[in-house]
Amino acid sequence: MQINVCIFGVSGYTGAQLIHFLVKHKFVKITGIFGYETIGQKIRDFFPSHINIPDLTISNYSDFNFDNVDLIFSCLPHGKFQSSIINRLKENISIIDLSGDFRLDDLSLYEDFYGIKHKSKDINSKFVYGLSEVYKKEIKKAKFIANPGCYPTSILLPLAPLIKKNIINNQHIIIDSKSGVSGAGKKLEVKNLFSEINENFYSYGITKHKHYIEIDQEISKLGKNTFSFIPSLVPVTRGLQSTIYFDKNESVAFYKNVIKDFYKNEPFIKILDKKCPSFSDVKYTNNLILNVFEDYQKKKIIIISCIDNLVKGAAGQAVQNMNLMYEFDEKESLV
Repeated sequence: MQINVCIFGVSGYTGAQLIHFLVKHKFVKITGIFGYETIGQKIRDFFPSHINIPDLTISNYSDFNFDNVDLIFSCLPHGKFQSSIINRLKENISIIDLSGDFRLDDLSLYEDFYGIKHKSKDINSKFVYGLSEVYKKEIKKAKFIANPGCYPTSILLPLAPLIKKNIINNQHIIIDSKSGVSGAGKKLEVKNLFSEINENFYSYGITKHKHYIEIDQEISKLGKNTFSFIPSLVPVTRGLQSTIYFDKNESVAFYKNVIKDFYKNEPFIKILDKKCPSFSDVKYTNNLILNVFEDYQKKKIIIISCIDNLVKGAAGQAVQNMNLMYEFDEKESLV
């Protein structure tokens, strides 16, 4: 079985990473690629190192015939797909959206945190939140997937087993996350210029970040916890680390074994024995690598998790979700 796939927003960091996986996928044929500023350019010119890039020209989707399209990936910035595109597409086409447009159940919170109106409210409820290892059963049956954000992926996967099994319920959790600059996308902003971020480090969105409400929504589905979330940018291109703190009531081995057991059959969740995970451990992979520690005074448990923000935090998880939807090998093109 081969499926025909189209991509919106192919020239951004996430779109480029998605192309990398799809061109080597046994069961995927890329039949259309769409953009705005790049319309008329050959996709091969963007990825000269890939020998299998199809001979396609970036076009305007309104000029494209979608009759034979099975699946659309949208890598557009937040707001574009929900406001002007999705309502013009045929309902029989499956969608994996990598923006935040369909991740939230409460669209008043979307409009508050994203600062834009949601114009596809009737479609929003059809989307399944695509945290692959937690909602696998739902994803397999879904037609529309809202791919999770990079920060939420790195945070929710380590916490889900512990909250779901009532092991850390009613605790306040501290989450300190650090991301490479590619997480901010390709948009031109002074704070993301090389001369600004190089040899620099800063936190942002401390009182209100788009991913806060996404994390809160999913934690609330699993149990009763409050949390503080502090995201920061570090001067690297890719990689994301979340350091998660909560009160210690059991041994380190106990917490680690709960997580191990929960993910025992999951190929992309790696739990280390002693080493602290790092960006270099996950770079270019769809893996989430974590380890569990206790602080010096043995009062707090510390979970450190790392992902590649462009892979497990975006394009890789999207391909993993596609594999689940179409009953392909879950690891196809990702290992």
